Amino acid sequence: MTEEALNGLLYCGQVLIPSLFPFMVLAEFLSEYGVLDRLSFIFSPFCRYILRLPPVTGGAVILSLTGGFPVGAACTASLYRRGKISGEQARRMLRFAVGAGPAFVIFAVGQNMLGSAQSGVVLYSAQILSQLTVAVAGGALSGGGIPSRGNSSALRRGFADSIIGSCFKSCDSMIKLCAMVVMFSAFMGVLGSLGIMSFFSRIFSLLPLPSSVAQSLLYALTEVTAGCREAINAGAPLEFIAFVIGFGGLSVHFQIFALLQNLDFSKIDFFLHRFICGSLCSIYTYIITLFMPDTVETISVVTPSGSEFSSTTLIGSMALMLCCVIFLLSMRGERAIRR
Repeated sequence: MTEEALNGLLYCGQVLIPSLFPFMVLAEFLSEYGVLDRLSFIFSPFCRYILRLPPVTGGAVILSLTGGFPVGAACTASLYRRGKISGEQARRMLRFAVGAGPAFVIFAVGQNMLGSAQSGVVLYSAQILSQLTVAVAGGALSGGGIPSRGNSSALRRGFADSIIGSCFKSCDSMIKLCAMVVMFSAFMGVLGSLGIMSFFSRIFSLLPLPSSVAQSLLYALTEVTAGCREAINAGAPLEFIAFVIGFGGLSVHFQIFALLQNLDFSKIDFFLHRFICGSLCSIYTYIITLFMPDTVETISVVTPSGSEFSSTTLIGSMALMLCCVIFLLSMRGERAIRR
């Protein structure tokens, strides 16, 4: 258990914090400083008439498709906290505003784990299509009228205050996310040491499932990174890897729950829509590969090294530099406030 917990901390330091913390700060800053409000008019028709959501959600919708798992939930939480959207609209956004970012899907899973960036593009495209499908269906079934444009002229904080507030709020959220990762890593270590993982693998093998899926299913349901790694190492089909990414895993789900403690929403409804998104992602992956058969043929199983976001890489270095800049700006802004 101790070793697995340490692995979880290592994952937080090498992957989670460098790759997600800058996006979380950016998402919070764009919301606090009013940038999302200013840019929302670009996506106003799509949000109002198709998704049946206030136009102010336009920026949050785009970030949910591109920013990674917690970013969409963080944007939703911020909009709800600031009174920009109602509880019903926030709950509806949670059904589709959860997805892996392109860095994780294309580079971590596609290029590093599968040995094919093209496969990563297929998986990411399928995920976006599944999110948009759930979003459009939710808007059509919402039963409400076209929402008004609302008031986006709420009092906004200054630039320095927005940077400081965004950094501190994101730090609080980041601690919660890392705590969930370490807890689930330790939990999986306990299950492995007690032989429960192998027991469930034998149980799943009794179901009409491919052996590769049965071996990695428990990992897939629990943690998305471990699920993708185990599925690839077991030789699972690309459609199952797409399901793993679309579902997200319980670790990601609990991370999102930690960000939305002030919102009352059904966990069952959330899990159901994660299963729907995962299934749609698998279906869209199958359809796309019908037109791109070379994608499946060129996949090679590569043992993931976990170094794609290391501080020795360009992506990791840029992320760490951005974190340092944000920290220095916040400290200078704090000194200015004290003066």
